[in-house]
Amino acid sequence: MLKKAFIYSSLLILSNISFADELLDELSAAKSAYDRNDLTAAFMLYEKLAEQGDTTAENNIAYMYYNGEGVPQDYKQAFDIYKKLSEAGHVNAQNNLAAMYAQGLGVTQDYKQTVYWYTKAAEQGDVEAQFNLGYMYKKEHGVAQDYEQAAHWYQKAAEQDDIDAQVIIAFMYHQGQGVEQDFTQAFYWYEKAAEKGNAKAQYNTAVMYQEGKGILQNYVKSYQWFYISFENSFSVSKAARESIKKRMTQEQIELAQKSAKDWMETHR
Repeated sequence: MLKKAFIYSSLLILSNISFADELLDELSAAKSAYDRNDLTAAFMLYEKLAEQGDTTAENNIAYMYYNGEGVPQDYKQAFDIYKKLSEAGHVNAQNNLAAMYAQGLGVTQDYKQTVYWYTKAAEQGDVEAQFNLGYMYKKEHGVAQDYEQAAHWYQKAAEQDDIDAQVIIAFMYHQGQGVEQDFTQAFYWYEKAAEKGNAKAQYNTAVMYQEGKGILQNYVKSYQWFYISFENSFSVSKAARESIKKRMTQEQIELAQKSAKDWMETHR
């Protein structure tokens, strides 16, 4: 399944692009209308800006056509706008165009075009495109299966703090899939995602502490992460926690429980 394909493009950062004050005011007015759910007004304001050649407004119009916000849903209109913007190098549009090719919305489904446009966006640093391109290479959609390329793009997304990418690249390092097997790197990425609240990563971090893979064996830390993972609704962690408990002293168990509760308290 492709991840988070459509992203609402909000106001551009002022330090990156210079706009006339009037244009900025109009963009702000359109965004404010959208945020207060006055979608018809937002669409009309963006449409006016798009007529002046503003690509942010055009991108948001495409998004609103896609979702049927303030205007009847029209995938073909959304596709046509994204295509025009993509050919001009608009990274958000490239990501969304790729997703429309993948889903066959507004255009005939075409995974090769999906890969083409995700590549364009990924090379510009778009984290969603990097994740999705990794998926395409891993699952052989529109391109020959290539675990090295999959790992390359998942790593790029992971480095931009994409939690799901961090979990996947950790697994690939753990298994030596597309990369040289490296337990230290596997642990590094699992722990990164675990600290951000991913239950599966929390479980795998616990396992690596338990086995001493990629990190010094530490039953207290292992129990702590099994505890946190279970409280985070990862049910298999309960049995693992009870199993490792048999190898621990009462003092270690109490320390692990306290550490887990302290962590959860600070990560509410």
